[in-house]
Amino acid sequence: MTTSPVTPPITPGRLLQQRAAKRPDDVIFIHLTKDLADAQEVRYGELYARASAIAARLIALGLQQRPVLLVYPPGPAFADAFFGALLAGAIAVPVPVPQFAAQYERLMRVAIDCEPGAMLTTSVLLESLAPRFDANAQLVACPWLATDTPDATASATSPIELPDVSRDAVALLQYTSGSTAEPRGVVITHDNIAHNVTTIIRDLPVYPGPSVSWAPHFHDMGLIAGIVTPIYCDRPAVLMSPLAFLQRPLRWLEAITHYRATTSGAPNFAYALCVRAAATADLSGLDLSSWQTAYCSAEPVRPSTLAAFAECFAPYGLRPEALTPSYGMAEATLLLTSKRIGTLHTVHRLSRAALESGHAVLSSEPTALHLTGSGFPITATDVRIVDPATGVERPRGGLGEVWVSGPGVARGYWRSRDAASFDAFLSGSNAGPFLRTGDLGFLSDAGELVFVDRLKDLIIVNGQNFICHDLELSAGSSHPLLSPEACVAFGIDGGDKPHIMIIAELPSGEVARAGEVAAAVRAAMFSRHGVPAHTITFVPPRKLSRTTSGKLQRRASATRLIAGDLRVLAQHGEPLPQPLPQPHVPSLPVTTS
Repeated sequence: MTTSPVTPPITPGRLLQQRAAKRPDDVIFIHLTKDLADAQEVRYGELYARASAIAARLIALGLQQRPVLLVYPPGPAFADAFFGALLAGAIAVPVPVPQFAAQYERLMRVAIDCEPGAMLTTSVLLESLAPRFDANAQLVACPWLATDTPDATASATSPIELPDVSRDAVALLQYTSGSTAEPRGVVITHDNIAHNVTTIIRDLPVYPGPSVSWAPHFHDMGLIAGIVTPIYCDRPAVLMSPLAFLQRPLRWLEAITHYRATTSGAPNFAYALCVRAAATADLSGLDLSSWQTAYCSAEPVRPSTLAAFAECFAPYGLRPEALTPSYGMAEATLLLTSKRIGTLHTVHRLSRAALESGHAVLSSEPTALHLTGSGFPITATDVRIVDPATGVERPRGGLGEVWVSGPGVARGYWRSRDAASFDAFLSGSNAGPFLRTGDLGFLSDAGELVFVDRLKDLIIVNGQNFICHDLELSAGSSHPLLSPEACVAFGIDGGDKPHIMIIAELPSGEVARAGEVAAAVRAAMFSRHGVPAHTITFVPPRKLSRTTSGKLQRRASATRLIAGDLRVLAQHGEPLPQPLPQPHVPSLPVTTS
């Protein structure tokens, strides 16, 4: 589906400048801690003043079009630095505050990759981070600037001459979460942001009232949807930390209730956590009737999760049509497809046998696989389904790799255009260039995208494609002690066929029941899919690898288990192949037959 492109508005930094000039006292951000009563309001004028001061420092250091690391905890200081970098024409590189060894190593790898001209952070973090890095490291070769001190904003009282930043200039390096590979910096231009956010507003109507977001500000959902889009919508955004949500998920819904928010969203696991928390909570104060758009993205959206969430919170005003599955990725700035507003989301009931052979065929059988529709391409975005081995476009209902193009698609990865990913053309035609997403899906007869799985995460047995998140749903739902959101399925090379493994988080006090639980997993796998779970491993809660946005990392979890880096509570089934190989990655999972 392709439609005529829209003319983007001014770039984010310039738009903030206009908002601040016209209505400096209007509130744009409301930062929450753990309690709704403890909120900090940020107005356009003060945000622009602090961002301008930071921009002046970056300009003075000659950092236009140089990467600058933004290392901030949740709170007002991040937006100051982010918009300051945009105003200066520098390249913002948001990264998480490192908490343990692996995160420090990741920060070093990001610094080595992008060679930052400066690192911006808070005064407290500057002192605590400095001793953790070697004096010869790339990270300490650049100046470290604390942006939250009075002297850091002193120049805010003096207007600065903002550079004329080109629309095509790089605004942001969005380092990917690394769910299937080493993180790489996605090159996002000012124009990419303007186009994608404008289209989101055009295709997903802006309702009066604030938005609420707890997604990390270094993640594309938290940054673009949570912080940038409100500036374009000219609606305040309520922001809370991811930790505040994870510690008590119902805080999210309480914030929507308190502020009468109309827009908010999260990955699938967040909706599941709320349902689980609601089972033992007093919900009498909730009122979700203001919630118009409850977007759900960033990982497979399970029909069972949305159904449970809708049923659980319908008595508190949630309308089922508010649930809005969507599909996007950092390589496309944020959004690519979304459910149409005001409609119910679709659930596609499919023949497992047909899907395993590469075709989506509707089925009413009890064993049918239920997949959530991810909606329709947003304005000016082209979505195709393509055989990954041949580059031939698949017909409607044909399973293949999702290829996309549009004004939100990034320029490439930092230091690498990666033509194989960003410059794909359909075989036998001049259609392109397309971004190869690495995702497996199909287009329904109506043209809706249905996400199936990551191509690298398929398990192929005797020529049939088994979808990992489908296996995880079966395994995680097989026993009350398990959860699909705390279970990964993967294959390792077992010689002539993959050795299928399940790793599941099990409450530590229930180890004595591991044999009973493993039997339930094996029965569910065989009865629903006809394949064995060769080895079932139980680990303690919250020990599986997850991305910074909370998404499970299958291959990372498998690699840690194989390396002996995961604490094992119990293991049942066949012995692992020896010597232990790396997780199985199929090369050609789909054909055009």
